Amino acid sequence: MIKFHDIKNKNLFDLCPPSVDEQEWFKFRMLYKKAEKLEELDAPPQIDIELNAGCNMKCPFCLHGYKTIKNNLLHIDTYKKIIDEAVQFGVRGLKLNYINEPMLRKDLEECIKYAKKAGMLNIYMVTNGTLLKKERYDRLLDSGITKVFVSIDSVTEEIYNKQRLSGKYNLVVKNLMGFIERRNKRGMQFPLIRVSFLRNKINQHEEKAFDKKWRNKVDIITYQKMNDLPDIDTGITIDTSNGNNDGCSFPFKQIVVDNEGDILPCCKMGGKKLALGNIRNMSLKEAWNSKKMNELRYIHKNNKWKNNPICKRCILNK
Repeated sequence: MIKFHDIKNKNLFDLCPPSVDEQEWFKFRMLYKKAEKLEELDAPPQIDIELNAGCNMKCPFCLHGYKTIKNNLLHIDTYKKIIDEAVQFGVRGLKLNYINEPMLRKDLEECIKYAKKAGMLNIYMVTNGTLLKKERYDRLLDSGITKVFVSIDSVTEEIYNKQRLSGKYNLVVKNLMGFIERRNKRGMQFPLIRVSFLRNKINQHEEKAFDKKWRNKVDIITYQKMNDLPDIDTGITIDTSNGNNDGCSFPFKQIVVDNEGDILPCCKMGGKKLALGNIRNMSLKEAWNSKKMNELRYIHKNNKWKNNPICKRCILNK
């Protein structure tokens, strides 16, 4: 299996959140691990839903750094319909974003509560942390979210500004530490907190310092492989064309619905080019069992993914 992430304390992902049935949680984690090994399942363990299109940063490793994307909102009724359909289909994991900043959504906490009540067991989001402010701490902690992933990528303001172009490094660190302090003060173990480091030519020299800074402060640290953008050469990716022929697990473990309702087979930026259909005229079950999705699983399971130019560019950065 191709590794996009190196994860420290990965075993914490197996911890059952409070108010979740342990047998149901064990079943969910078992299915997720099977999918990670490229085993084909009747339904995806996880769905990613892009609640809004926008982001408040313009990072050089993201599509938002190269074009203006209007912050289109996925209608709340559409979101609820997707959640209900997903749970009925057997999906029990939810990530609340795709290529966006989910905390721009003012009703984010209500979306989390709805998913939890509907039957989602694992609910998490990836955020840049700029909007993780004090006034939202308790709302998030009370929502039922199980994990919060914060993308930081650096240990110095200088490198952060090259990586994120925002000048908000100190704000993000302050927000995150305040959130952890509030969680701990309330005697809560969840949501688990992860910080991530997106490896590229800008920040690669800070990797060891990143580990030292965040070890024993957060629950999980992740080092991510940067994938170059579709049709755009950023010039900052690290060469990964090492001859690895293993397949990618994303088409086995998740399905994605973006803010326009397009159903995608993976959460990478190239996934938009591999759209399976749209929720207006295709069910999640139909998408999961579609010819396109089955072909993707086939080429990754049989190490033929280099025949797909979208997958090849994503994995090899060329």
